[in-house]
Amino acid sequence: MGIDKVAFTGSTEVGKLIQEAAGKSNLKGVTLELGGKSPNIIFADADLDLAIEQAHQGVFFNAGQCCTAGSRIFVEEPIYDEFVRRSVERAKRRIVGSPFDPTAEQGPQISREQQNRVLEFIQIGLSEGAKLECGG
Repeated sequence: MGIDKVAFTGSTEVGKLIQEAAGKSNLKGVTLELGGKSPNIIFADADLDLAIEQAHQGVFFNAGQCCTAGSRIFVEEPIYDEFVRRSVERAKRRIVGSPFDPTAEQGPQISREQQNRVLEFIQIGLSEGAKLECGG
């Protein structure tokens, strides 16, 4: 049985190993998704209610533990303050709970280690001048 292509989603470290192995074999096709930083871009003429809901879906889907998570949000300056205010209001209404609870919008991080990693990123952001608007 031949293998025509390898597709992998995961860490950069493992992705490099797969790429190297493919290069040493017969140059099989490789597709690697190694943790993108997909942006949401919101312009001043956007439907703000829809933009906030969609941005939150992108950021919080699978507790943010998804390679296609919309982990960055760029907002056009004229609506920035209103977007932040309304986005914080929406985040405060977010229902976090068991992934088996149909009313929960978001489950927990996969492990205590991942939770600590997220909290560490928040601290790094704050030390670099970020302003924490909600949670943390």
